[in-house]
This record gives sequence, C-alpha cells and structure tokens, in this order.
Amino acid sequence: MSYFKKLNCPYLLLVSFILILSCKGYRITDSKSLNIDTENNMIEYDFNEIELSSYRDSIAHEMNRIINYSTTNMNVGCPEGLLGNFITDLSLLYIKKQLINKKLNPDFCILNNGGFRSSLNEGAIRIGDIFQIMPFENYLVILEIEGEEMDSLLNYIKIKSLYNGSRKTGVPLSGIRMKISGEKINRCFINTKIFDASKKYKVLTTNYLANGGDQMGFFKDCKLVYNTELLLRDVIIKYIEETGKNNIKLNAQLDGRIQISQ
Repeated sequence: MSYFKKLNCPYLLLVSFILILSCKGYRITDSKSLNIDTENNMIEYDFNEIELSSYRDSIAHEMNRIINYSTTNMNVGCPEGLLGNFITDLSLLYIKKQLINKKLNPDFCILNNGGFRSSLNEGAIRIGDIFQIMPFENYLVILEIEGEEMDSLLNYIKIKSLYNGSRKTGVPLSGIRMKISGEKINRCFINTKIFDASKKYKVLTTNYLANGGDQMGFFKDCKLVYNTELLLRDVIIKYIEETGKNNIKLNAQLDGRIQISQ
C-alpha cells in the first residue's frame, strides 16, 4: 500500500498544498495545527414540520367569501367602461369619507385600464374576484396638479379616448366630464365647474401612476400632498363589503363622462 493511501484525507490535502507551494518557490517556516475533540453529546433539536394546511384552508376560505352581489357585468371600455366608472367613483367617494382634513379632498380620480386585469361579473362577488381584478400592491395618493401638467393630462385622456385598439385604451376617471370634437376638447368640467387652467386641482391616483406609469410622466412633476397608505384593492373590497352589509347590490352605468363627436 502506498504512503499517500495510508494518510488521512486532511493530511493528504496538506501535503499536496505544500508540494504545490514548493513548486512555486515558497517555503513554509512555521505551521500550527489545532485539533478539537468533540464527544458525541451535542444537543439534538427536533423540528416539527410546520402544518400549512390550516393556513391554506383559511386563505382559501377568505378568498371564497361572498361580500356582495353585482346586478351587471362590468368590464373596461373606451372612451368609458362600466368597470372604470365603478372603481374610480367608489375610490373618490371612499377617500373623501376617510379624510379628516377636507382641504385635502381630491377633485377627481384618474386610474388606468391596464391596471384592471379582470372583469367584475354579474352575480356573487368574492374577495378572490377583487384580487383577480387588482393583483398589484398599488396605493392611493393625492397629487396637486396645475398648469402645464393639467393640460398634458387632458390631452392624454383625449388621445386615449380616441384610440380604441386594445383593452388598455380609454382612461377610467371620476369627477371629470369632457366632450371631444374631432381632435379638440371643446368642453371640460371638473366636478360641476368649467375647467380653469389657472387653478390648482387635487387628483386621486395610484402611486404607480404618480411615478409616471402607463406613460403618465406629467404626474412626476406634480406635488404629492397626501399618501392615503391604502391599497386600491383594499378600498375596493371595503366599499363592496360595506354596501353589501347595507343590502345594496353593485351596479354601474355609462353616463357620458367622456363624449366623442366627429
């Protein structure tokens, strides 16, 4: 039996290391070794397998919980859609009720159809349905918008409303009524008053859009006046659940908030 085969593995590695260094012209002048003997008395911990089924069942039960009923099918649309009208209206109403400082009340709400990933169908509405519509962790914020940014926003709405090439076209909004003739906006109301280009307005939107998402770069120059710290999804769920407790079924309608004439 060869010498190297008699060596224990750690020593074989050490000898190999010395040989490699010696080939490169290095010389070991000092070597120390520390051997620690351990007895077979280390404490052994028993880790019980985490029972996940109870959590899974609880989540599934919550997702399937019915919170209200809808009397109609709601989907996105252009220049307006039932789903967009419904969600922007409820968001504006809910936040206004929650705000203690009424000076922060938003004048209107702007969202985006691309953020709605499903429809709200007629019949029983479950919490899981809202997660399918709004799977994103988007928070509602209030911005102060004026002048050039407001003009850019209205032009954005006009362009999106005239092009109906995909489900992402159209701009869900509440608090704005607009009439577009040809390529021009010839009438625009904020709430019940004619739009005043010299005035500052407060807009309710999501943090995603406030940061320029969906080509809304004009929002990046706006002042953030309030972060509600409320997820849009949670606001939708709370509103639908509260109306359900009051025996009010969900409904929405097209009301001509965006009108287009050629």
